[in-house]
Amino acid sequence: MKLPAKVEYAAKAVLELSIRYQAQMPIQISTIAKSQNIPHNFLLQLLIRLKNAGIVTSSRGVSGGYYLAKDPTRISLADVVGAIDDAILEAPKRSKGRKSSDSSEVMTQVWSDINIEVIKRLKEATFDKLAAKVKNEQLTYQI
Repeated sequence: MKLPAKVEYAAKAVLELSIRYQAQMPIQISTIAKSQNIPHNFLLQLLIRLKNAGIVTSSRGVSGGYYLAKDPTRISLADVVGAIDDAILEAPKRSKGRKSSDSSEVMTQVWSDINIEVIKRLKEATFDKLAAKVKNEQLTYQI
C-alpha cells in the first residue's frame, strides 16, 4: 500500500509529538521538521490540518510550538489519515449507470472487505503503541 507523502509526513509528525508527549511541552516546528526530515513549509500545512481535526494544538510565543491535543492512546493512524486525506478511507463505490455483472459485484465486495480490514488495522495502531516501539527500537509493524 503506497500512501501519499502528506499522510506519511503527518503520521511522522504525530509520532514525534507522541514520543515527546510526557514532557507536556510544545515542540517547535523546526524541531519536528529536522527530527523527522519533513520540509518545514509542508509540515506547517499538515499541522494546520491536524489542528483542525483536534489531533494537535499549538501555543504561541518564543517557547511556543505544537503538542498533542489528547493522549496518544486516543489517537490512531486512522485519525491522522482521515484528517489529511479522508478519501483513502472511503469504501469503493459501485459504478452508476451501468448494469453490474456478477464479477463486478464480487470484486466490489472483495475491495470493500479489504478496505474494512485496513481501516480496522489503522484504528488499532494508536500512537502510544507506535511511540513505545520507537522508544524500544522495535521499528517493525506487522499487518
